Amino acid sequence: MMVRKATSPRPAAQFIRLQKRRHESVMSALVSICIPTHDGALWIERSLRSALAQTYEPLEILVLDNASADRTLELVRSFRDPRIRVEVNERDIGMVRNLNRCVRLAKGSLVKFLMQDDLLYPMCVEKMAQLFEENQQLGMAFAPRDVLMENPEDPDAVAWKKQYGTLHTGFKFLSRMNRGRDLFNQLLACGFQENWIGEPSSVMLKKACLEQIGLFNTQMRQDVDLETWIRMMYFYDVGFVGQPLSVFRFHSASATSANRQKNLRWLDRMWLLEGLLRHEEIRRNNPKIKRLRWLEAANVLKCQVLRIYHRETMPILYMLKSFADYLNYRLLVPIHRAPTIHG
Repeated sequence: MMVRKATSPRPAAQFIRLQKRRHESVMSALVSICIPTHDGALWIERSLRSALAQTYEPLEILVLDNASADRTLELVRSFRDPRIRVEVNERDIGMVRNLNRCVRLAKGSLVKFLMQDDLLYPMCVEKMAQLFEENQQLGMAFAPRDVLMENPEDPDAVAWKKQYGTLHTGFKFLSRMNRGRDLFNQLLACGFQENWIGEPSSVMLKKACLEQIGLFNTQMRQDVDLETWIRMMYFYDVGFVGQPLSVFRFHSASATSANRQKNLRWLDRMWLLEGLLRHEEIRRNNPKIKRLRWLEAANVLKCQVLRIYHRETMPILYMLKSFADYLNYRLLVPIHRAPTIHG
């Protein structure tokens, strides 16, 4: 008697169906590309076009205008695409609070930041979203970025690119999926001196995880992204795509340049360490952070003395107010009355 073998799909057909189901599964999560903008008329059109060119769907593009005084809103509203949602702040609430409001307004479960002067490559969102589909413990994902120089001949710009053009190589080892605590320990070992992740445009976050650990630190001016990445990697896994997926534009009008020139970030590292110490688990398991805070306080004092000695321009009123805010915070911490600093 002949035994009839059970029929099964051919391997090629199985593979195609598997890939299709996987693709449909990945495409199920709504991703919010958040573009916080302020007087970004010079760059916003190119930035928006790069968001609209993404291969991923479903997608919303949230543009949050922070009381721009130029043609930013006019240019954004000239785009006729249902994926674009425009929100407006009636007054300037600052860059960090604008970032936090983006997160609150985002409808997607995944948040992909795109700063107004940066660009995304077409596969950026799709490749990052794939990581979150593969690992439910992922809190954030990042990738290298290319750097676009406003003035490639400027010696300061050339020096900046040489030092910060490639960031992720600071980590000893990166794979597609990484235990966040391992990356945290590597940054702690170097005193949290470097941002080996990158700027917001290089990163995708799971909104629920960000809300769980607290939003961006509103007391900081420049390294606010690094402080958030550090907290995220302490509590969640981190995904990595080993190819550039965005473009970071370095120019004289950027917030990075302005903060450096005006000394507005003089207390940033103090607030970074305070932000980490807000979490009891981090504080309990990493006593080294408190020692780093004392060392940083001494370094801040030294730097300001040198600035006075060299007669550098200093925003005295701003510095007095920011120092008073920090001192007030430190006085309230021991009695558990300190205000929240994360959003």
